[in-house]
Amino acid sequence: MAILGRPQGIFDLKNSDMSIGSFLTKSDIKEFLGVNDGDISFLKFRVIEGIEVIDERKIQKAWYGGKINNAPPVECSSLDEFLLISIIKEALPNCQIERQIRIKRFKMDFKITYGGRSGFVEFDGPSHFAISRYGPPKYEPFRKKKIVEDETGIEVVNWAYWIQRCTANVKALFDKNIEGYGVLWSTNVHFGDFFFDDSAKIIETINSRFNAEHEGGFGYFYGENTLGRNNPEHPIIEKILQGNEALERLLPKGYKDQSRWLPEKLINIT
Repeated sequence: MAILGRPQGIFDLKNSDMSIGSFLTKSDIKEFLGVNDGDISFLKFRVIEGIEVIDERKIQKAWYGGKINNAPPVECSSLDEFLLISIIKEALPNCQIERQIRIKRFKMDFKITYGGRSGFVEFDGPSHFAISRYGPPKYEPFRKKKIVEDETGIEVVNWAYWIQRCTANVKALFDKNIEGYGVLWSTNVHFGDFFFDDSAKIIETINSRFNAEHEGGFGYFYGENTLGRNNPEHPIIEKILQGNEALERLLPKGYKDQSRWLPEKLINIT
């Protein structure tokens, strides 16, 4: 099973709190990768809502294949990392960003220093939580966080794949009063697929660091257009309504109140 489903929605770097999706604009791609029009002229963009865009997976494939001239080296990198670097710079002007920082036997994705404070950020994709083609997760998600924090005294924040890529969540790294967001619009790996018996607690712990609980829970993650955002509705909602997917796909192990985990359209499904 592919990790991502059909692409939906348009991301906008200048309005990342509200603009969510799999399609990237040409101007944003140039900023993420530090390239120019000529470097990406071979890519086939499509027009959606009058904007030239392309599926982020196609950008990543071209980049990994060495086809984008003047792009950063692929080694130890992901498109998500460069996308988030651009968001960090938007959210925290004059901050210092260091990548792939070695602490003991680990490499940390980011170290961000802002306003005299530093913090580490670790990206956690689906394989950190669910069984993948490589088998179950090797360690519980907070193992690395605990070891590095004990070694350095610096907080490590787990940025899981459902935490929205946006300025509000970046600001929440340094201001715990900021309310952040979660969002899911195309993933095929759902909370009910997670491996750990205490998956609900793990998710809640990650969400709480970003103040990402709204409307009494996390059902708003799935859209459509929740909390004033332009987030697409996740296709699994319609599949569940049609009886083609099980409601349990959205309910993590160890959950207590299913209404906290379900989008509004599914609250009364039995």
